[in-house]
Amino acid sequence: MLMRGFTPATAVLAALALTACAQVSPVAEGVAQLPRKAVSGTVDFLEFVFERPELAVEVLEVARLQQCNSSGREASLEMLAGPAAVVGWEQAHALQFTDKSGELLPGLYAVAEMGERSTGGYALLVSRKAAVKDDTLYLKATFLSPSTAGMASQQLTSPCVLVALPAQAEFHRLVLVDQNNQPRARWSPLAPQ
Repeated sequence: MLMRGFTPATAVLAALALTACAQVSPVAEGVAQLPRKAVSGTVDFLEFVFERPELAVEVLEVARLQQCNSSGREASLEMLAGPAAVVGWEQAHALQFTDKSGELLPGLYAVAEMGERSTGGYALLVSRKAAVKDDTLYLKATFLSPSTAGMASQQLTSPCVLVALPAQAEFHRLVLVDQNNQPRARWSPLAPQ
């Protein structure tokens, strides 16, 4: 069927152009995968931050506990300015991350808490891969839940992780991001502790 008002050659050319546009070439796929302009705080932005090599830094998990005496169900994050601050946090929560005092090296630390859970089987894992964008350090974590098919201990748990923060990076805020790139907790020096 010819398109009215067009010569047969123009109609064929238009049909070929439409067919070419409809087919996805490797070049078109590459263009489609370019990051959209991401808005700070959105999932797209957080994916973008963790994919950029120039923003990458490493953190080190120092210790992990299943019972951190959290005071609520929400995840939380707190930055601690050195080993003395870690000891103060431990005393305030009546627990101990390390066996011996003086084991921690000088530097900044963060405590990431999952929040209180009514059964066992929960865990919080903080990845060593982190990112700094502007003045914010983004920590990537995996929040694990017990299997719905299995049995879980009937005891309160509140998993937490102590992380050594990078000395070479400059940041003033922390954001804890889960495995789905959703922000779960934030810390800034102006936020109530």
